[in-house]
Amino acid sequence: MRSDKHIDKQQRVKRLKRLSLILGIIFFLTFGIIAGYFANEVREFLDDVNKDTPEELKDTSEQDASLKDLQPISFLLLGLDAEGEGGATRTDSIMIATVNPKKESTKIISIPRDTLITLPNSNEQEKFNAIYPINGIAGLIDFVEDYLTIPISFYATLNFEGLVDLVDAVGGITVDSPLSFTVQDSDETADAIVIEEGIQEVNGEEALGFARMRKQDPRGDFGRQDRQRKVIEAVIDELLSFNSVTNLTPILNAVRPNLQTNMSGQQILTVASNYTDAAKSIESVELSGAAEYVYFPSYGHDLYVWNPYEESLDEARRTLREHLELDPSSEELPEENGDDEIDN
Repeated sequence: MRSDKHIDKQQRVKRLKRLSLILGIIFFLTFGIIAGYFANEVREFLDDVNKDTPEELKDTSEQDASLKDLQPISFLLLGLDAEGEGGATRTDSIMIATVNPKKESTKIISIPRDTLITLPNSNEQEKFNAIYPINGIAGLIDFVEDYLTIPISFYATLNFEGLVDLVDAVGGITVDSPLSFTVQDSDETADAIVIEEGIQEVNGEEALGFARMRKQDPRGDFGRQDRQRKVIEAVIDELLSFNSVTNLTPILNAVRPNLQTNMSGQQILTVASNYTDAAKSIESVELSGAAEYVYFPSYGHDLYVWNPYEESLDEARRTLREHLELDPSSEELPEENGDDEIDN
């Protein structure tokens, strides 16, 4: 009798082991299929977002050493928008982010698009957002490096049309609006988007309206810059959440046709693996300045422009250089991004 019980117990143990083995095989096969599917999706996505990188910006091998050693890196982030029907694509939003993984912090500075500058290799005055359509992304990177006296590790451009799809793909975002306003939607329907003062959930269209409105904000472009940063931070929070991992396909499909970067697929994965903690602490670097109207011969009339105070610009340069662990008192770029490469 006792022997029969012992045999039954052994058989039950064997059945449990067999069942556990079968379940384990099923789990790993399922996980492997999912991982393989997403790996293929991610590979295709990474191939797409850097395929149109200009030839002179494709070699990012020097940045690999920085990523390997977890050194601070910098990004030029551009929000692109076509001006009017068939108009030239201009940089509606110009941000520079410095990311320091050891300090687990990120600093972002926004350069107002109406900032008065002198075009590279020219004495002609223009606004900052005109550099991209005139000199291209490579020329803009050179100019920003010289303007802020920091090297730019990578760039990324996002068409504003892509913001709508991206926010919708992550299931919407939460923003805290400092004021109430109405604004047109992407189809230019007047007052189609209503933003209330305070904390609220917004979808893609609402997020775009929240980020782009300027004329109703008493702070003008600076108020808009703050709202754009809020949208970026909210999107980052959602992208880092578990829900985004399980919703990867629509996110990749939303970003794919609207994002362009010079980062290689491996570099994107490295940053995603080793630098994400720095996104938990995002600090704004402010620029102070004054607005005026300046006559532009090329346009034949006065235009609104903005000029940063020199002391504020110098302080911003020191702050960014220190965050990148460069000599804050120097205005020289590191040798690998040397001044001989800057022709403005």
